[in-house]
Amino acid sequence: MAADIVNGPGQGAKNAEPAQPRDTKRQYFPELQGIRAIAVLAVITVHSAFTAGKLGFLTYHPENGVLAVVLERFTRESLPILFGLSGFLIYRPFALATIADARKPELGAYAWRRALRIIPAFWLVSIIVMFTIGRDQVSSVWYALRVLSMQHVYQAGAIPQGLEATWSMATETAFYVFLPLFAWLFARLARRTADPAGRARRILLPIGILILIGYAFGAWSHSAAVGPYPVQGNWPIGWVGYLAVGMGLATLSAAAETSPNAVLAPYRLVAKYPGWCWFAALIVLILFCFSPAGGQGTADYPTLTTFLFDQPVDLLLVFLLLAPLTVPGVRSRVLDAVLTVKPLQFIGKVSYGMFLWHIPFLYFYNGSLVGGKNFPLTWAVVMGGSFLAAVVSYYAVEKPALRLRNTFGKSSAQPSIPVLTTS
Repeated sequence: MAADIVNGPGQGAKNAEPAQPRDTKRQYFPELQGIRAIAVLAVITVHSAFTAGKLGFLTYHPENGVLAVVLERFTRESLPILFGLSGFLIYRPFALATIADARKPELGAYAWRRALRIIPAFWLVSIIVMFTIGRDQVSSVWYALRVLSMQHVYQAGAIPQGLEATWSMATETAFYVFLPLFAWLFARLARRTADPAGRARRILLPIGILILIGYAFGAWSHSAAVGPYPVQGNWPIGWVGYLAVGMGLATLSAAAETSPNAVLAPYRLVAKYPGWCWFAALIVLILFCFSPAGGQGTADYPTLTTFLFDQPVDLLLVFLLLAPLTVPGVRSRVLDAVLTVKPLQFIGKVSYGMFLWHIPFLYFYNGSLVGGKNFPLTWAVVMGGSFLAAVVSYYAVEKPALRLRNTFGKSSAQPSIPVLTTS
């Protein structure tokens, strides 16, 4: 961890010169790349199981066996983990700026880098899909522009076949747009105290409110009055809780890096027992297979009761799985061994493309998202096809786009994040 702040904000004479921003450097964390890869592999697995009829779904596949329960419960946190990672990685530089008085992220560079990271690959797959699988649905130029601008989630019927999974892009985009505003508000609240731990606690309060807002909206979108599978169920506000968990971890991590005295109580346990967090997550997942609220083993839209029970468990699991990977200077040798293997690291590098391409490959192979029968073969074809397409996308589109990051300030080609330099 970085050394304590000797002359922190608010210390010294009133008329002293403002302190210079603390120096940072960018550092690559392979564990975060590894868990990103696992999450994307889990997304592809559960969607392949759905298409192949292994999950219960309305009248198509009403059965709900042991394999269905295991597949659904052990892969359901895949997308929440990806949201949590985004919340952590994107907010952490802002958290360091507020808690440790590090240099603030430049908004122009921030927006440019986010656009380069997500838009080129998304446009590539969207254009190909709209000219192939979803061509019968693209009825106008505005329809296509709505997809390319990631606004297709806000209107029923606006998502073409083959792009069903891209509703999550609207959540990511909204988060990128509103994060600087959140960070500014959090900073104004936190800087009323000079203590890093106090600043972290002040930030965690509105983050907790974001979780409650997402929970309340999710409850409304799962109520009987709205009906099953409403378009509102994919709106960003219902998923903000998972992003907020990542933001909370970024806050705890930044505080712990700023000063050893700023390691807050829950984080101290994570730092002391990092490997046990995953063991606790395993126990929760096993118990979750026997959820009294029902819904396990199915892809049906959850009832209100099921949602109210499930989301707090999902939020807890995201915290347990990500927290031990975010503590400065603390790592579990077991988790490191699992998450840093080279094949997993490479999958993490091309994971964005795999996420974008796996639904189109389900259509290419099966013809639709339902009605398949051979799960192992479906899984192998879709996993292999999306991997190959992702490799091509990464080297032909994503990597060249990332080289343009230096147009607005220097940025590492690796998926790195700012950390404090030691005194």
